[in-house]
Amino acid sequence: MLFFQKIQKLLSKKIGWLIPILLIPAIWSLFVPGWGGLSDDMHVAWLHQMVQTFLAGKWPPRYVPDLSFGFGYPLFNFVFPMPFYLGSLFYFLGLTLVDSLKAVFGVSLVASFASMYFLLKHLSNKWLALIGAIVYVYTPYRATDVYVRGAVGESLAFVFFPLIVLAVLRAGKNIEWLGVGSLGVAGLILSHNITAMMFIPLAFILALMLKSNLKVYLLFLLGLLVSLYFWFPAIWDSKLMQYATVFDAKDHFPTIKQLITPHFGWGASVPGPYDGMSFFLGLPNLLLMALGAGLIITRKKTIGREKEILLLWAMSLMAVSIFMMNYRSSILWDNLPLLPYFQFPWRFLALMAFASSLLAIFLKELKGGVWFGVILIVIATLFGAKYFRFYKFNGWSDSFFLNRYIPVPEASFEYHQTGEEYLRLPLGTNVRPDQNFPRFFSEQKMEVGNLIELNALEAKATISSKEALVVSYNRYLFPGWRVYIDGQEVKIMAGEPYGQIAFDVGFGTHQVEIVWRETRRNKILDFVSLFALVVSGWLVVHSKERNEK
Repeated sequence: MLFFQKIQKLLSKKIGWLIPILLIPAIWSLFVPGWGGLSDDMHVAWLHQMVQTFLAGKWPPRYVPDLSFGFGYPLFNFVFPMPFYLGSLFYFLGLTLVDSLKAVFGVSLVASFASMYFLLKHLSNKWLALIGAIVYVYTPYRATDVYVRGAVGESLAFVFFPLIVLAVLRAGKNIEWLGVGSLGVAGLILSHNITAMMFIPLAFILALMLKSNLKVYLLFLLGLLVSLYFWFPAIWDSKLMQYATVFDAKDHFPTIKQLITPHFGWGASVPGPYDGMSFFLGLPNLLLMALGAGLIITRKKTIGREKEILLLWAMSLMAVSIFMMNYRSSILWDNLPLLPYFQFPWRFLALMAFASSLLAIFLKELKGGVWFGVILIVIATLFGAKYFRFYKFNGWSDSFFLNRYIPVPEASFEYHQTGEEYLRLPLGTNVRPDQNFPRFFSEQKMEVGNLIELNALEAKATISSKEALVVSYNRYLFPGWRVYIDGQEVKIMAGEPYGQIAFDVGFGTHQVEIVWRETRRNKILDFVSLFALVVSGWLVVHSKERNEK
């Protein structure tokens, strides 16, 4: 018994050397050259488009230049930009597009371990924090996100769950955490807006349950302001787009059996119970859930008020998640606004992964809980070595994805097969483009001379015609585009049949310039977000400086 006590004491004091060893199985496949087969492999092309928009001098990136047969698309007006900001940083540091995206996945796994570790360490001790953080990383759904779906935004979102909860617990006493928490809320929204809609209201409920002071609620407001430049246009401008989805949420309810059966697959989510994708909660997670249920049933009061509230909150969060993943919640999916945008009810597995891992702090309520935790780590990492890998290494490089998803200068055969089902067309678009067009085109006779590509988005040219005509520019009409004829801004409209930018040009010769600019509304939102970001950063830095003094 003395021997085991000495080992326990050693582990509780010196666990730093364990961390990189335990994380290796989760990330080793990311170091194999090339790419594995992933569902969302278009993200490599989206990263390319973020880079091109940066190179065009557009900040924040909203409209990208090359998708949809070169018509471009307001991609980052609607799609979570944070993973692609981070990926662009790696790209400009010298990595390829593929390796940059793999680096983002690696960051999501390692940083989520760190954020969960610090949360649990605040609530317990280093050893229990290590247990919970390892379970958090090795939850099977994490492997599904990284190595099956390639869901880079959702994977990065896992970094911010623990950070927000830790800020809720600490912001009332330390103003530094008001800044950290606001950056966490903003980071979650910018990483994956759907996951943010799932988690942030629940985190706010936790603050209410804890009867937090005003500073805690301010972190939510400040986080919303930091990310205002993204989420407000994403919601408001949605009315400018056609609603279309190739997925019906009711086709993707996992069964209870699928949640508790230790199956892992690299296939797709399909209607019915015969999915190739895994929805297994994870054996360590199920054991921790049983522990939490046992503590509630026995009504153990020795854990303290704060932890008792966390226990009730975590168990409630899991109960809500299980219900929302069950077909019995169909009435909610049919009637609650925004829920159809979630597409897949099994997205709630992300909340299950977080809440179940949080319960590791209650292992100390068990006799021999530390050794039970050792068993959880062994189980988690053994399963991890099996799950956390690509099904196959295709060795695909940047050129493969650019050929497949970027139809500029010409659309490849592979591009014609994709259909770009993830892109919702603007309201003015009657027909999706099916070929490449020149920058300027018209059904009437005209001459285009002195064409200058200002950047990947913008151009100017001399247009000559013997009659008045309607000229089209190969970009979708969307707020932010401006057309100048002979230096004067003119009215633009949606052209037929693609909803392209169209404008009237009189007879004769005219200088035409087309540019993309932030709208007045978006400039205001950008300023508010920048100001809120500065305030959040100041709260963090100023508080640290004050504490050091």
